[in-house]
Amino acid sequence: MTVQNTAQEEIKSEIKKMVKKQEFLDQKSEFSGMTGAYLEKTGRSEDDAWQAVTEKIVEVLPNYLTEGLLTCSLETISDQEACRKVIAEKRERKLTITPGSNFPRITFPTFYPYLELILRAGPVDLFRTKTTFMVEGSMYLKKATINFVEERVGSISGDIEVLVKISLCKGKFAAILHEFKKEIHVT
Repeated sequence: MTVQNTAQEEIKSEIKKMVKKQEFLDQKSEFSGMTGAYLEKTGRSEDDAWQAVTEKIVEVLPNYLTEGLLTCSLETISDQEACRKVIAEKRERKLTITPGSNFPRITFPTFYPYLELILRAGPVDLFRTKTTFMVEGSMYLKKATINFVEERVGSISGDIEVLVKISLCKGKFAAILHEFKKEIHVT
């Protein structure tokens, strides 16, 4: 299952919004290990360090989000009654979902993408740190086709609406950074 570039770009635009929001800026100290190491090893300014960290988040997090949303949803989708019927009948290997077909909004399992910053001097790692995010939410298949492989959902294609909440993991707690609702197209 692949996600079209437009969907990746839409999620990337949400991450760009996130790194500019006050909720994210309030967590700047949580990235001090990354920015501090960057300052120490490169000798650049604090603003340069913060920009490098936020650029890395904008570069990496959208891919994790998109793939995670779809991967974490496959198992949950296969638990739905309509899918179980298709699997039991073993005749049709596709299920088409359209508006009005009573397919429910699905809460996908929480997943934890992370950003790892590594500063290197040639082949030697000078510094390594990891920041973990928590992603929660749900999805609604607006107009989609579910393809089955044997007894499992193999792929989904079509239009999917996602409702996503991204939080920053801080020990036992998580600070909400951004929430969004987007329609994505998968093929």
